[in-house]
Amino acid sequence: MFRENRTAAKPRTFRRTLTALTLSGAAAALGLVAPTPASAAPNCPSSNLCAWDGANYTGNRCTWRNADDDWLRAPAICSWADDRPVKSIFNNGTSNAYEGVRVWTGANRTGLTGCLAQGQGSPGGTPGKLRSHKWVADC
Repeated sequence: MFRENRTAAKPRTFRRTLTALTLSGAAAALGLVAPTPASAAPNCPSSNLCAWDGANYTGNRCTWRNADDDWLRAPAICSWADDRPVKSIFNNGTSNAYEGVRVWTGANRTGLTGCLAQGQGSPGGTPGKLRSHKWVADC
């Protein structure tokens, strides 16, 4: 849904700029925005996606190193995700193969979607209820 059209002639920096602009619009729709320099640094382990039930990376935190089709079922259960919205989220991924993480509002990658590039997050606002995610090559 938010994938950019690419041609081999585009330099990588242009693609990243185009991706950032595309993500800005898509992220705004879900409330996912890049943190401002004044934002507190999130306490999110390296190579993880982290989600909190409080703004500014506070409150209860759930973390994942791998994709998860349903945050409410094993192997990794985010117990509060069923009755509370995600109020902040951060992609602290480090893989060269997976530079983004796509998130969905429904289980099994259904519903509205957004994508966070490595080092991107949303410290405030209300991204809303999220329920599944998958690491992707890029956003």
